[in-house]
Amino acid sequence: MANQNNRPMFSRARQRSMNRKRLIIIGGAAVALVLVVALALLLSKGKGPDRAVSKPVEDTRQAEGEPLVSQQAEGEPLAPQVTATPKPEATSKPTPEPEAANPQRAATRPTATAAGFMPVFTKANTEEKIVAITVDDCFQAENLKQIVDKAIEVGGKLTIFPIGQNVIKQAQSEILKYAWENGFELENHTYTHNGLFACSNEELAEEVYKQQLALSHILGVNYHCHFLRPRGGDARGDQRMQMYAKQLGYYGIAHWSASGSANNTKIAKALEPGAIYLFHTTDKDLEKLLKFIPWVVEQGYQLVTLNEMFGYPANETSELTTPANEQSIVPLEPYEMVYVPLKKTTYCWEAYLLQEKLIAMGYLTGSPDGVYGDGCVSAIQAYQKDHGMEQTGEADADLVRTILEGV
Repeated sequence: MANQNNRPMFSRARQRSMNRKRLIIIGGAAVALVLVVALALLLSKGKGPDRAVSKPVEDTRQAEGEPLVSQQAEGEPLAPQVTATPKPEATSKPTPEPEAANPQRAATRPTATAAGFMPVFTKANTEEKIVAITVDDCFQAENLKQIVDKAIEVGGKLTIFPIGQNVIKQAQSEILKYAWENGFELENHTYTHNGLFACSNEELAEEVYKQQLALSHILGVNYHCHFLRPRGGDARGDQRMQMYAKQLGYYGIAHWSASGSANNTKIAKALEPGAIYLFHTTDKDLEKLLKFIPWVVEQGYQLVTLNEMFGYPANETSELTTPANEQSIVPLEPYEMVYVPLKKTTYCWEAYLLQEKLIAMGYLTGSPDGVYGDGCVSAIQAYQKDHGMEQTGEADADLVRTILEGV
């Protein structure tokens, strides 16, 4: 009996002992856990040698130059400022020699006439029945819409060279985006319809780059042009303009082989494989185009863009990470001038520089305008006479070099 009475008491005592041990173990573990957490927190506040310290991102926009515009209401023109440090988008260029989208057509591309110059695209040397109709300026929005719709109706595509100031007008911007979404090509015709040959370097950069920014602005992408067309095609041989276009990654200067300003008979006679037509959005050209576009297709021709005609890929686009109206103008980089002969009716920056020198030497009066006209002819004749040269009135490359470099 005694043993039986002692067993429950012994069991309860043993249980209490075990419970005390458990409490001690649990308590110790809790204390250890608290110490570990406290130690971790303490270490996290330190600045050990392997710890990366977060720093605020410095705002460098002011150091990079002022943005294109600070505030721009809808429809207001872009107002850039030139800076030598462009935004990231400003340096994006296509591959200088892209893989041909159509090798057969790529073989018809023109080549540059000399080192230091770019190709001038006047027509394609091809037997394929393709034609490129280009449309310039785009002052008349409703006419542009009808021209675009007519080309779409017959399954054709056009290349449009809008003036930058027209690009950002709401009516034109909607139609231009509509054309682009339907596979049409948009290219560069300067921002204010400038010939470029008498601009300063800063003005040249503004005229060309602002127009491309305007296209990016309305399309909502970083848009890259392939062709530049100066006003009237006057300065298509201007090296400075070409070097800036090349700097931006363009493929060449766009010209034409047939003008829409001619009468309908001459326009029709100019139809041939590889022809490039120039039209505008005037009422007269609209009337012609609404008949000419379907007529060309009826003759078995395909209406293609300049990119398609010469085997280039479509104009590159990328994400517009910086709004177009906040980007900076890419300045003209230094280039090695190539001296070329100058004669009457030459339009170029070199003629402008030559006029400055002739004025300084007393052979010419007035202000330089970059046009080698009658005044330049007379001035060069006088210079040639004074230096025992044949009085041709034309300045060959050596004479241009001699006058400009003072040697």
